[in-house]
Amino acid sequence: MSDEDKRVPARHNYQLRTDAEDTKREYGVTGRHPVNIIKCLQSGWIPTRWGRRKLIYNVVNDEEMGTKDGKTEFTRDTVTISVKKSVHEKATFGDGRARMTLAHELAHGVLHYGIVSYRGTNATGSTELAKINASESAEHQAKVFAAAFLIDDKVAATLSGPEEISTAFLVSLEAAEICYERLAYEAERAASAQRVQRMNEEFKAAIALKSKPKLAVVPAQTRDRCTSCREQCLVPQGAKYRCTNCGWVSDHFPDGDRPDT
Repeated sequence: MSDEDKRVPARHNYQLRTDAEDTKREYGVTGRHPVNIIKCLQSGWIPTRWGRRKLIYNVVNDEEMGTKDGKTEFTRDTVTISVKKSVHEKATFGDGRARMTLAHELAHGVLHYGIVSYRGTNATGSTELAKINASESAEHQAKVFAAAFLIDDKVAATLSGPEEISTAFLVSLEAAEICYERLAYEAERAASAQRVQRMNEEFKAAIALKSKPKLAVVPAQTRDRCTSCREQCLVPQGAKYRCTNCGWVSDHFPDGDRPDT
């Protein structure tokens, strides 16, 4: 757990994921996986929320970094991200936690311009600030951003579990588990919404059908001819017959008593 957390302007998870998607688009890595995070950091620039800034990426001997795996610092026009040499090398070979560390520091550079941030070597779980108010926690914001930067939700949603997500995107199992649980929750919410909508539509259809006036059944015409107009337009009307042509009402002619045809 990191003790270097700082309070920052509130930003909710969906906004952070949008920030990550915007940053991927700026770097031209949208839809690619695994994302080449080292190439992004070595590009020489960073798209902060206050505009593009120069980015310096330093790989530092482990002894110099001490208990910090990464550090993000700022000057007026420059963002400097420093990481342990061992972390950089592990990330080069696809180590999930190391790659998350690099994306975490990138997040600080994008989101928290002017606030010096560190990532402790043994940083895990949530900070005290994140537990109280996650939306204002710099560490929580960086964690959400980092996962969204390295993981493509659309692809992850097709995978069977955290292990597959971790392998496909080269992220830590912890990040993969959080992503999988969130996607499962969102999928269930979407399915529930669809069920409610379908039930609502079925209810409306049933009400409309129930209130729809019934059409009168028009009796079929007989072969008898009307005694008035001589047309075959007689239809039963109670004990009598009515001509639909001229409106004449008369008794039905028994067999043998019909008018000549």
